[in-house]
Amino acid sequence: MTSPTIHRPRRTGLAAVSLLGSLSLAVALAPAASAAPTEVAPLAVSSAEPFTGIDPTKLTITQTLDLLAAGEISTVALVEDFLARIDMYEPAYNAFTQMNPDALADAAASDALRAAGAAPRPLEGVPLVIKDSLDVKGMPTTSGWPLTSPVAGGLALIPETDSPVVKRLRDAGAIIIGKTNLPILAGSGSNANNSAYGPTYNALNQAWVPGGSSTGSATSVAGGFAVTGIAEETGGSIQNPGAAQSLFAVKPTFGLIPNVGNFPLQGITRDVLGPLTKTAEDAAIMLDVLAGYTPEDPKTEGAVVPEGGYAAGLSTTALEGKRIGLWGDGWRIGANSELSPETAELYAEAVAKLEAQGAIVVADPFAGSGFDALRGAGGATGGGNNWAIQQYLLRLGPSAAANSVEELNAWADANGFEGDTRINNMLAGANEVPDLTAFNENRDNYLRIYDAVMDSLDLDALVYPQQVREIGPIVGGSFAASTVSEINIAQLPGVVVPDGAYASGKPFNLIVMGKKWTEADLLAYAYDYEQAYGGRLFPTLTTTLPDTTAPTITVKPESIGKAGVYSNVSFKLFDAGKVARLELNGVEKDFVDDVWSDLNGVVPGQFGAVEGTNTLRLFDVYGNSSVTEFTLDTTAPTATVKEGTSYTTPIAGGYGQVSYKLYDAKKVDKVVINGVTKDLSDNMWSDVNFIKPGTFGAVLGANTMQLYDIAGNVTTVTFTLG
Repeated sequence: MTSPTIHRPRRTGLAAVSLLGSLSLAVALAPAASAAPTEVAPLAVSSAEPFTGIDPTKLTITQTLDLLAAGEISTVALVEDFLARIDMYEPAYNAFTQMNPDALADAAASDALRAAGAAPRPLEGVPLVIKDSLDVKGMPTTSGWPLTSPVAGGLALIPETDSPVVKRLRDAGAIIIGKTNLPILAGSGSNANNSAYGPTYNALNQAWVPGGSSTGSATSVAGGFAVTGIAEETGGSIQNPGAAQSLFAVKPTFGLIPNVGNFPLQGITRDVLGPLTKTAEDAAIMLDVLAGYTPEDPKTEGAVVPEGGYAAGLSTTALEGKRIGLWGDGWRIGANSELSPETAELYAEAVAKLEAQGAIVVADPFAGSGFDALRGAGGATGGGNNWAIQQYLLRLGPSAAANSVEELNAWADANGFEGDTRINNMLAGANEVPDLTAFNENRDNYLRIYDAVMDSLDLDALVYPQQVREIGPIVGGSFAASTVSEINIAQLPGVVVPDGAYASGKPFNLIVMGKKWTEADLLAYAYDYEQAYGGRLFPTLTTTLPDTTAPTITVKPESIGKAGVYSNVSFKLFDAGKVARLELNGVEKDFVDDVWSDLNGVVPGQFGAVEGTNTLRLFDVYGNSSVTEFTLDTTAPTATVKEGTSYTTPIAGGYGQVSYKLYDAKKVDKVVINGVTKDLSDNMWSDVNFIKPGTFGAVLGANTMQLYDIAGNVTTVTFTLG
């Protein structure tokens, strides 16, 4: 076996990847946000250039199998085109941690089988990607963790065998293109920003949250770097990236698909593996390969797989007469329990489409059930994971660099990773068979109410908006899923269904949920809806790296004040086009179309500015920000008679002419002497120097001079000229 190509983050190419064969997969599609009925785009195939006019972001499993069966393209040529495409776009999207060095050899073997007349297997020659938490024989499993990522100087954990899921994919004829990026130990449902391999960007828009933790798999499938991909979920990590990048995503019932050979996050309570695909039919095809019992994973012993499989049960009339429960207040309370106004509008449109397909909708089925209180009740949400990690490391095989948490911890301490608290935290309970009583009780509480509601109302499924509001920016943005962690704790299935876009262009999605082991029904409902309305969005990729430097701003020299203290401050804004939003003292400002106007002439009480220290933060579309602090002082400017420069004093306090020591000169906006405003022009000092009767309106006797700052604060000085 050839050594794997380890991907360096943000590098300029994948030098070790073969680029034989020209890329001819087109990449220019507009988002399909309308509700008009659509079908999967037909393939325009030419014998001279078989991929001319075909967009790989639309290339499905069924289309790929048809192309290969018809001899329109070979598996080798297909893989070569994908590798060339990855080499072109990977620097701008960073979807991969490593490439499979045997991809072309595996493709050639598939072609040889086909040429020999062997019956094609279910995924014969289909290029796909694997999340890099899952074991692929001979390739390091990094989990995005510096400690186990060679790119960061970590220990390469190379398994001797494939995980059961990877073995099933290989046995079905799939070609593994590479392994994909994820946040450290799959620890984020929003992004992969902390990965040892750098952030992965959303194929639809680099500025948007790409979803996590199966970030690289989603970007690869949505961006047309593979036909399909494998994701993993503990709490949203299949749903969220699928939804963020407008893909079909199957979060299966816990135990339907073996999760052995996946670096666990909650391996014996919640972790599930599932596909990210471009169509509901592809999702069903993948489940036909992935689902079912294996002796290597006892958790799959109770798996219920439909007779005849999943793809065979798809129907364009599946929704007719089905009772569908809708989102309502009875589902949850607290965080992410309210739909944004636009989400509610889009969801109402989706409900109307469900009804048009013949579904019978049931409003707020969980009202009064007590289900909404479970999420905040403090029940156990997992358990025994350190033991699961120990079993995972042991499974790597005796030739692996570490076969236990203790060995991995010792290596970390000896190689500069002693400060990584994650490995230290894995030691406790690693050798103790876990007691899952608390988790099982909490799971059963969820299931008891859930099943009772489904049964009492005779519901066939639930259909919710997958997110309660549109996705945010890649940095600092969140993903507000509607079902995490309810269906994770309850170990229930869900299928994400793309359904157009928000006004911003960001994807809107539904999630179809049911009782345990009902994936076949859920996929049939998803297929029916998809065939009627379409809903996927398609990217137009860029080869340009996103500019993630934050916009900057400085105080303008003409600001009124000095030494960093101003009564009125204005700013020089750099990179104005990069500013997505501004916060002044933590309050977001609305700029409309003119960013500058909200930054010019800031005084206390304006735009939320206060007397004293103010914090101005500028954000770009990625969420990166720069901070500028300034101090506003609204005390009035002052002036006193200058010592040694006073002249004749016929009486005490009376002067023949007078000059002043002016303080805070930059704070002076105007001078008024005896009620007459003086024009300061460019020299404030000259208007208050050597004042004598007849100058600047001064008179014999008592005079009043008032100094104003920009905010209208005033100091009054009196003097007598004799």
